[in-house]
Amino acid sequence: MEASSWILVAIVVGVGGVMLMVENFSKRSMKSEASKWPPGPPKFPIIGNLHQIKKRGELIHSTLARLAKVHGGIMTVWFGSWKPTIVVSDPELAWEVLVTKASDFSSRTLPYWSKITTADWHTISTSNFGPHWHTLRKGLHNTTFNPQTIAAQARLQEHDLVNMTASLREEASSNHGVVKPLLHLRRATVRVIARFCFGFDFDDEIFVEGIDSVVEETIRLTSHSRLADIFEISRHIPILRRSFLEAYRVKQKIEELIGPYISSRRSSSPNNCYLHFLLSQDFQEEVIISNLFDLFLLGVDSTSTTITWALAFLIHNQEIQHKLYEEFVRCGSGTISIEEVSKLRYLNAVVMETMRMKPIAPLGVPHKAARDSNIMGTKVVEGSTVVVNLYALLHDPIVWVEPHRFMPERFLTSLKNGNDGSLVGAMERSFLPFGAGRRVCAGMELAKPQVALTIAHLVNDFHWSSAVDGQLPDLSDDLTFVLTMKTPLVARIMPRRV
Repeated sequence: MEASSWILVAIVVGVGGVMLMVENFSKRSMKSEASKWPPGPPKFPIIGNLHQIKKRGELIHSTLARLAKVHGGIMTVWFGSWKPTIVVSDPELAWEVLVTKASDFSSRTLPYWSKITTADWHTISTSNFGPHWHTLRKGLHNTTFNPQTIAAQARLQEHDLVNMTASLREEASSNHGVVKPLLHLRRATVRVIARFCFGFDFDDEIFVEGIDSVVEETIRLTSHSRLADIFEISRHIPILRRSFLEAYRVKQKIEELIGPYISSRRSSSPNNCYLHFLLSQDFQEEVIISNLFDLFLLGVDSTSTTITWALAFLIHNQEIQHKLYEEFVRCGSGTISIEEVSKLRYLNAVVMETMRMKPIAPLGVPHKAARDSNIMGTKVVEGSTVVVNLYALLHDPIVWVEPHRFMPERFLTSLKNGNDGSLVGAMERSFLPFGAGRRVCAGMELAKPQVALTIAHLVNDFHWSSAVDGQLPDLSDDLTFVLTMKTPLVARIMPRRV
């Protein structure tokens, strides 16, 4: 953990005798239940395994992958001495959790503060598996993310990208060819999601800027609240309540941005937008607002950051960038369309390799056992938190040759049929950047073509290189809500055609 976080831990530990009382109670209760948890690294009183989580400056998914090599593909890690988490790092075990026994492990366990911005966990990503979740999922896919609606927006997406490349060209011309692409990508993604939420006639740049800003605030909130996630009693300590107060402030901003759209379109929203579906269910307004914002929170950073990772890898690997551009040249058209994207094998291999190298949600969203179950014979009691380390699956050296090398060619011989993303052999159960099973990412079928189309436009229009000669982009990462670039990408672009 960071030094400031350890100071806060010390404060928590020293608060009267409360923490010791909780710890003693925890010891008594957990001693009788010790047999319920898979083995794992030894833990310390109060902090559990926190002293190992940030060892050697690693991010948590890397640390857990390293610990799994010692303690096995299923292990127990303690975030605080009374908060056990079962971590799964083996492809077959992960498949059992996510797919084979999805009904046993499809509930959620989430930090307490998140209920403030998700209408008491009533959004598609935070609600437990059950009738409410099923209604949201079915409505999202049948009315909003169905193939017809996605296809209908394709031309608008292509128009967005033409405008975005023009903006990048303008930025480059005034800055000696240097650009910062992330903000352009974020705003373009907001526009796409807003049309799915409110209708294809959406055109509100003030809303775009506002949502982009509040998404960033929410993500910062997740990093501020980590201590409260571990030591839940901290939410009652004034000096440590900041994350909860910030959550209420962020909630108010979200309501101020989305509320007016609900009021103005309550009787006139297009029948293929998500707002129309949510209104048809007679949900409370708080639930409607939270579910609409959920799409922005899940989609904006994940899509835009994946694209910036791809650009950074292409700058590092100029021969791969050249090979990708050659595929566009063979396509024969000046502008790449969404229909053409599905036929470009190397482009899709680049996208898949980017998602493998830098999975946006390396630990996914935590699952909770809805009932007593087992994972390959290992007992798991009802209520247990189960985390699948997707990063470990995507970097398993048994499955992936040279797993830390960016090598799109690995996917060209592994696709079953064209570019539909279906893989053969061991890759099928290891390539799970979106998760799998019932709780697979709801926007997966939208995100994949959006990422591919955007990369196609950016590489077809510009050659990407280092902003400073001899200084390649920093590929080190940081994990807040998603796996971001620790140093935001700055690049030099040169138009392919004048």
